[in-house]
Amino acid sequence: MDHEPPDSPPPGLFSEILTGLGERAEARLTLATLIDALEARAFGAGLTIIAVISLLPWPPGSKVVFSLPLALIATEVVLQRRKLWLPRWLLDLSLSRVRYAAGLKRLIGPIRRIEALSRPRLTGLTVGWMRSVIGLACLFLTVMLALPIPFGDVMPALTIIVLGFALMQRDGLAALVGLAGTVICFAYLVFVWEAVMHLFAVAVAWVLARAT
Repeated sequence: MDHEPPDSPPPGLFSEILTGLGERAEARLTLATLIDALEARAFGAGLTIIAVISLLPWPPGSKVVFSLPLALIATEVVLQRRKLWLPRWLLDLSLSRVRYAAGLKRLIGPIRRIEALSRPRLTGLTVGWMRSVIGLACLFLTVMLALPIPFGDVMPALTIIVLGFALMQRDGLAALVGLAGTVICFAYLVFVWEAVMHLFAVAVAWVLARAT
């Protein structure tokens, strides 16, 4: 098992790194280039970026596509790996630098606002076994993200973003907020499940009553 990252976040702001990537001369930006630029932030940043993209309007069923890389990154967080590993086919995915810059222009404001609120504090809540707890929470949220339930994508995606910033900034307070959000998401999932089962039971009872 790789050693976990240090308690203090790496130098440089996340937003500045993202902006710098959009200003490079290359025509296309690959996921491999993005991961290399983020270095020690790769785990939290990967979770955050993919969760943000998942919040954009997509055709039905598309959320499953985002769940796959999220689940892989979350699993590596659970295992406390130091360096993020992704399969080559995923690392080779790319988008045009122009499209990246246009999308970043819309997102950089909210990213900077969250970044301004987050800082290294209660760092013990983001390392060791707590880091694995954060990874497990992200795994659960990833599964929920893929389920076809009302608001089942927005709530877990926002919570993953908070947990991603907790990992990037070594922000224990953000970790607590994200874990609390995970509990709320779980409670909501249980509520939806019970509601669906109740409606199913009512429907079955109605059909049986009509049959007799």
